[in-house]
Amino acid sequence: MRVTFFVLFLLFSSLFTVILVAYAQETPEVSERGKEVYEESCAHCHGIEGRGDGSAAENLLPRPRDFTGGVYKIRSTESGQLPTDQDLFDIITNGMPGSSMPEWESALSANDRWELVAYVKTFYSGFQELEETETTPRLINLTGKVKYSEKSVEIGKVLYTDLGCIECHGNVGRGDGTSAPTLVDVWDFRTWPANLTQGWTFRGGSSTEDIFKRFIGGIAGSPMPAFEGDTFYHFGLTPEESKNFALLEKKVENEEELTEEEQEEYDKLYEKWDTTVLAALDRAEGTELTPEAQKIYDNAMKDVFEKSWHLANYVKSLSPERRPKSAIGKNVLRSQYKEGDLPTLDDAEWGTLTSSYYPLVGQVIVESRQFNPTIDSVNVKSFYNDTEVAFLFTWDDRTNNTTVEETEDFGTSYIDGLAIQFPVKVPKGPTDEKPYFLWGGKKPVYLWQWMASEPESIKELTAKGINNAEEQEDQGTVQVNSEYKDGQYRLWVKRALKTEDKKDLQIEPTVFVPIAFSAWDGANGDVDTKRGISSWYTFVLEPVPSSRRFIYPPIVALLSLGLLVGLRQFVQRRNT
Repeated sequence: MRVTFFVLFLLFSSLFTVILVAYAQETPEVSERGKEVYEESCAHCHGIEGRGDGSAAENLLPRPRDFTGGVYKIRSTESGQLPTDQDLFDIITNGMPGSSMPEWESALSANDRWELVAYVKTFYSGFQELEETETTPRLINLTGKVKYSEKSVEIGKVLYTDLGCIECHGNVGRGDGTSAPTLVDVWDFRTWPANLTQGWTFRGGSSTEDIFKRFIGGIAGSPMPAFEGDTFYHFGLTPEESKNFALLEKKVENEEELTEEEQEEYDKLYEKWDTTVLAALDRAEGTELTPEAQKIYDNAMKDVFEKSWHLANYVKSLSPERRPKSAIGKNVLRSQYKEGDLPTLDDAEWGTLTSSYYPLVGQVIVESRQFNPTIDSVNVKSFYNDTEVAFLFTWDDRTNNTTVEETEDFGTSYIDGLAIQFPVKVPKGPTDEKPYFLWGGKKPVYLWQWMASEPESIKELTAKGINNAEEQEDQGTVQVNSEYKDGQYRLWVKRALKTEDKKDLQIEPTVFVPIAFSAWDGANGDVDTKRGISSWYTFVLEPVPSSRRFIYPPIVALLSLGLLVGLRQFVQRRNT
């Protein structure tokens, strides 16, 4: 009994100690260690004084956060509120996907990250004011979550259009809306709307709760607003009241005379709507609401929260649960054999294949470098027959740039493009040396280069280095077709498996062929060596299916039938 009590005492003591340590970590005192870690790991981008003006800042998009203004994008707190310590710790720990802010969990201990939280807070006096007044930021209320369902997704899809999300994020969420090329943040730097079909790039997380927080709290400093009183039509009115009010408003706008009863209802609904909006504005400005105004605001926000959950479910539905796995191992591109003609660009048969995913990174090895690539990946499918091979390449690009243009606000935009790279000679085995992945070197590479300015043509190149590419004199019969729609390029390429040109790639079934990519987003300043690139991957033409597969099933069926008949006769004889 005493032993049991002693063990329990130790367990509770240990648990209590862990809780105290965790609590202490959340609110550390500012120390020299925090400053030391900041200057070693953060100042290169954010600057010694936290103004976002470090030595690397000029090359980054979006620009590093200026901590002195107290404007934080990713928070669990309401609009206009500062982040919690946990919010800051999570951003330091997980980084900001799709930006130059890396995760620091693997490089810094938890204690060092908490020290950073304390030190970063010293750059803005608002944190000190909160501590002095013993107040805490208002957290976003996550109660009342609407469960993910097809019905909720359909409701969210309607809201996506009604609320104007489509203007920035585009028809299907690829960030290609009509406003996308013109967006700037509060510091007047260019910014792009999120590609909602790539949840792995969401800053602050891609769970339904994380997306909901972005709606209710907004993304401070960016064009993404918070959902507040003036976000939803007729804020504070029930659906039935809103419908009636809209009809009366239309009459007033058309200068139609209202009946006494209609005028009375119009005034009543207008007053309710106006009172609710004023309560929301007062709250946003920090004015303390009366109990009656707070009740009116809370009741109105129930509808806002419900709609925001529906919209969050719709946004969640646009992206796969996880980032696709790279085209290696079992995910390598396997071109499928097809008898007869190969499918064209719009052929539904492409839908029978699963894409292979080739991730891209910025080219930072030679000048001019691209530190902020906007093209995340290239997806590929392929068919082949006895004489030809066809590929379907797809990649997301928020803008369709077909010419070089000077813009007053954002400088020069260039032409979008894609290059597909192969070795001239296929390595004989996995250990054989490949050409240098950056467009070859001593060993040359064979390239298909497509540019959006000439969407129905493609050039064959031979390169011995990124600045040493030549167009082949003998342009073969490479066929091409392309389209740009809803923020995505689709490029169809077909070529003979074998050619007579020694500079061309010769393709054979079952042979693993190295393949790599370069992609240019003209709106992002990509031109020449400034581009997104991949390393070497591979693809293979699957073996031609044997005709024996049509013979074996009938033989097996006949043998099975014969066995059953023989067994039946044996049983009958035995019983007789």
